[in-house]
Amino acid sequence: MPIAALLALTVAVAQEPAPEAPRSTRDAGISALQDGRAEEAEELLSKAIAEDPADLRAQWELGWAHWAQDDFGAAVEAWKQVEKRDASWPDVSEWLTKAQARAALNDGPPVKGEVPEQAVGKRITLAAAGDTMMGSDLRKGARGLAPGDGVGLFDGLEPIFRAADVAFLNLEGPLADGLPNKKCGPNSTSCYAFRTPTRYVAALTDLQLDLASLANNHAMDLGDAGMNSSIATLDAAGIAHAGRYGDIAFIEREGVRIAMVAAHSGGCCPNVNRPSEISRLVVEADKQADIVVFSFHGGAEGAKYRHVPGRTEVAWGERRGDVKALARAAVDAGADVVLGHGPHVLRAMEVYRGRLIAYSMGNFCGYRQFGTRGGFGGTSLVLEVGLAENGVLMDAKVHPAALNGEGAPRPDPSGAAIEQLNELSGSDFPDTGVRIDPDGTVHW
Repeated sequence: MPIAALLALTVAVAQEPAPEAPRSTRDAGISALQDGRAEEAEELLSKAIAEDPADLRAQWELGWAHWAQDDFGAAVEAWKQVEKRDASWPDVSEWLTKAQARAALNDGPPVKGEVPEQAVGKRITLAAAGDTMMGSDLRKGARGLAPGDGVGLFDGLEPIFRAADVAFLNLEGPLADGLPNKKCGPNSTSCYAFRTPTRYVAALTDLQLDLASLANNHAMDLGDAGMNSSIATLDAAGIAHAGRYGDIAFIEREGVRIAMVAAHSGGCCPNVNRPSEISRLVVEADKQADIVVFSFHGGAEGAKYRHVPGRTEVAWGERRGDVKALARAAVDAGADVVLGHGPHVLRAMEVYRGRLIAYSMGNFCGYRQFGTRGGFGGTSLVLEVGLAENGVLMDAKVHPAALNGEGAPRPDPSGAAIEQLNELSGSDFPDTGVRIDPDGTVHW
């Protein structure tokens, strides 16, 4: 062969892409885990460990495959192996501790607590409302923030909260200054992330807020730093909070000690898909308090999902709990009132074992962020509940509200919330659903 032809052939061979290395069993398992196929990932990663028992990366990822299936005991065993062979493995100590805690909470079926039937002691009032987001300086920038640092945002409804012994809101979105978005990609058009400046806590103190839930799908929009900022901001304002694992709120009013446990479907917090976990947290809280509030962010979202189906619900590909089973398990464990939110519409209320369960209180405030068209997302309320010192339900009242064009709540003289709640409660809970008078008085 002529030298020129040989050189040309050599160059052509050199320019051909090298064959890809065969994909390892471990890599296939990691890919399956990233795609949400946890059972397949467990099988592949177990096979990879059998092929190479020294493969700590496969062992580490196997722990996550177990975690994704709520098999925390198996995750503990996988991560113990990693820690035993390399104690310096990044984050192994932290996540092993978390897995051990979750395994203990989920050991067996839901547990039972005390549920007194006769009212004893003084009356404590609670005022509560649902999803609350006071504006965001992400995406829409300053145009998405309520004026006056949010003070006056709840105009006309403040007296209800201020008159109550305890005031509650589900706080959507972190209270933080300038932290980067950790949730949405730069080109995303369907992902929502919120960031409310810390100075907007003034609106909450003006409302005389006592309890804030940080267990929802926006509390981690800015990652751990955002959650830490929210906690620090609320602490500085004297507002108790619950959400992150180990974060249970405790306050005292009129000599009565009140606890709040909060849950949602994300990894940061007690999980709505695990009634056993919630029941054990409620039992522990009940040992330290006279009244236990359970707040959950669960159920599918939107006007198509106004009814409580009595089965596990899914939103955006994520399991959002069987909220009926969850709420009743919480009451069985000792919760005295259950406050649901997350679907962005009102849902039924029932009285189960003498405890009021509000399955969704709807949107309360979503300044220039939450959609209000269609008549359901813009219908809101403030729920007032009277509880005896031992948690027994004494009375309740619905104060109808509606979101205006900016997504701010105002009193609603039309009473649309009452009409919707009567429809939903009668349909979904014919035996235990509440009945509400035109003036908002709740009967059961």
